[in-house]
Amino acid sequence: MTGQFFRFDIPAQPLAAALNHYASITERAALFRSEVVAGRTSAAVSGRYTPEAALAMLLEGTGLVAERTRTGPVEAFALKVLGQPAPSVQAAWAGAGDYPGLVQARLWQALCGGIGTAPGRYRALLRFHVDAAGGVHRVQLLGSTGDTGRDTAMLEALGRVRMDAPPPAGMLQPMTMLILPSERGSPDAAPGSACARNGAAS
Repeated sequence: MTGQFFRFDIPAQPLAAALNHYASITERAALFRSEVVAGRTSAAVSGRYTPEAALAMLLEGTGLVAERTRTGPVEAFALKVLGQPAPSVQAAWAGAGDYPGLVQARLWQALCGGIGTAPGRYRALLRFHVDAAGGVHRVQLLGSTGDTGRDTAMLEALGRVRMDAPPPAGMLQPMTMLILPSERGSPDAAPGSACARNGAAS
């Protein structure tokens, strides 16, 4: 995504909300703990910038900086306090074992169970938490899929997901899941055909 320009119009606001807005524009996942951004206010960003430049402007004056990372096929950034080491995303997932993959599979199953939500011809970037009871909650769709009815159905379907076990202690949250459309012209480009595969989770 480096070198690609996007149009930003993000006013100064609570940092968590500004990062959500940024992610909906760039489709770059945000990896941070809520306590890191709590009480911090973003700087305003308006104009055409690369994702890296826009993020640096957004964080100006917050005392935080971003470091690029990659979890599988998903490009993301992790926030750290100036002067402190960045959290190790890889170590956080390693400590979680197979749990993120189990969550991904359960969410994918929930989406594939609905005619309107079955992946195949839309792109979506989701952010969510898994609570101590294994329930998926605080589900956010970072940018519309292009169909408001589908957007609503996705949020409702994912909000009903329950895991069989709570997340491991210290697992990195919130989690994100990127859903990509099938390639045009491929034999499985029909709606719902992507249910034979998994989405990208981080």
